[in-house]
Amino acid sequence: MLNNMTRKTRIKLIVMGIIVGALVLWQTAYWSRLITIDQIGERSRHTLNLIVQTLHGDLLKFRYLPQMLGENERFKNVFRSEASPANLKFINEELERITAISGALDAYLMDVNGLTIAASNPKFIGKNFDYRPYFQAAMQGRLGRYFALGTMSQERGYYFAYPVRDNGHIIGAVVIKIQVGHHEKAWQEQNAEVIVVDKSGVIFLSSEPSWNFHTLAPLPENLKSELKFSKRYRNQPLDPLPVTPNNIKFTDGEIIAITTKNGTRKTKETYLIEEENMADAELRVLLLANTKEVNARVRTSVATAAIFLISLLLAGIAIYERRRRIADRIAVQDESNIQLEKRVLERTNALSNVNSELKNEITERKRAEEEVRKAQVTLIQTAKLAALGQMSAGLSHELNQPLTAIRSYADNARQFLERKRHDTAKENLKGISELTERMARIIRNLRTYAREETIEVRPTSLGSAVDESLVLLDQRIRSEGVTISNTLDQTDIKVMAGDVRLQQVFVNLLSNAIDALEGQPIKTIYISATYENGDVLIDVKDTGPGIDEEQIVNVFDPFYSSKEVGKGMGLGLSITLALVHQFGGAITAQNGSDGGAIFTLRLKRAELAKEAAVQ
Repeated sequence: MLNNMTRKTRIKLIVMGIIVGALVLWQTAYWSRLITIDQIGERSRHTLNLIVQTLHGDLLKFRYLPQMLGENERFKNVFRSEASPANLKFINEELERITAISGALDAYLMDVNGLTIAASNPKFIGKNFDYRPYFQAAMQGRLGRYFALGTMSQERGYYFAYPVRDNGHIIGAVVIKIQVGHHEKAWQEQNAEVIVVDKSGVIFLSSEPSWNFHTLAPLPENLKSELKFSKRYRNQPLDPLPVTPNNIKFTDGEIIAITTKNGTRKTKETYLIEEENMADAELRVLLLANTKEVNARVRTSVATAAIFLISLLLAGIAIYERRRRIADRIAVQDESNIQLEKRVLERTNALSNVNSELKNEITERKRAEEEVRKAQVTLIQTAKLAALGQMSAGLSHELNQPLTAIRSYADNARQFLERKRHDTAKENLKGISELTERMARIIRNLRTYAREETIEVRPTSLGSAVDESLVLLDQRIRSEGVTISNTLDQTDIKVMAGDVRLQQVFVNLLSNAIDALEGQPIKTIYISATYENGDVLIDVKDTGPGIDEEQIVNVFDPFYSSKEVGKGMGLGLSITLALVHQFGGAITAQNGSDGGAIFTLRLKRAELAKEAAVQ
């Protein structure tokens, strides 16, 4: 029963959807058609207004020309008496000149009987045009306007005729014929058809040449006879346009269908009519906008609406199916929720245990890292104390000599004072002062070298660090007979390092160099510095045997030493490497081309480091 009700409900929904969809598509087509036609009409009205203004301006340019010529006394004299051949020739030439200047096709003078007595075109002279309506209007004292085919030239033209008066009496008429067919070429560039019809409904100007001399509707017989008598369109058949429906009135907003022939092929086009009257010229201008765009727009709108409806339908089906699947899943999920919650609880407990273990491991690692850091600091300090122990024998001798000399100077000074040799006593006291200053400098460097320094990188004098290291090693340097070639004392170079730790680096490097010179015939240590890309490169080179090529990669490893057992722990260069890395620098070892080892220390130049920090 439930399935039957569901099936019936689905059928009802499908029927309602089809009805609603059809209604939406019909409304879409209807409104799309109205909107598109309205847009076409708006564009057409704007275009038609420009066309009418252009045509009106062209006609207005010649409207007053016949009146102006009729007021000219020379032209009036032609009508007053028998004009001489010379005078007529002058008038003909003047009319020809006027047409050339103004752009008119023809200009001629007619007497009251319609006989042409003077003209810009000699073929018109002697011809009678009293049947033309423009001549009849001029004889009635009005401005004659007329469109017709020329009886002589068979060329379309628009005529203006104005009466010539003498003392209030009409004695003739001045006629100007202008060309209007040149507008058709410009109209052909429009995306529409333009036609100009006279008050009889005859098309005499058109952007479609095959429509010329057709009518908008069948003409009555009496009107055909009148047009034939006036020879307005000569022998043109004046057939109506093949318009559907036949009773069309050609007014604003109408849509018509016109069938045209192109050889044996017929083409039917629909047009939207826009119209504007030129009452003063007795003309109507019609613009027929092609409605191909309407059908294309309607098809596009309907297709878009259909796609939208289909999308909605598919979305509805998808939502329905999704809801049905969700309902099925909910039923399954309800059954598995208890087991899932149990598993989640188990996993949560396991994760908590793992998290606790991870926290303990992190704490242990931090403690180990802290111990490593402390061990490294202690190791560095131990290495310094070991170096101090190694230097203690030489330093004790270095301090013992000044002490002995001070005692001798003091004893001598006392005896000199007893003998009242004050000048000699002053010299001895001066010597005592210099010796005590020397001892103070040695002790100060020892105390500085021995203390622990916080890890802080700051601008440090490179020359001072080297000089203090040389003072600490002075006794050993002199006892070993080592020559120091130091070029750093020429300029004060500032590098990024620490005072005590940089001093320790040079003590280690110089100590290694002195050890390497043991037993060598030439014992010289070269200390120099160069600049490279904002860094300072310091070379410490000795004239020893160099480093074994196979072991050069291991010289900075902890507890690695090439000395005999008991002469070193192998930590000096390892500690030196660690200190240089703390400065943000680097150190390398290599053998010189002429022998000996070269240790190159790369440190950042303090001035450039400050500029980079500011930027």
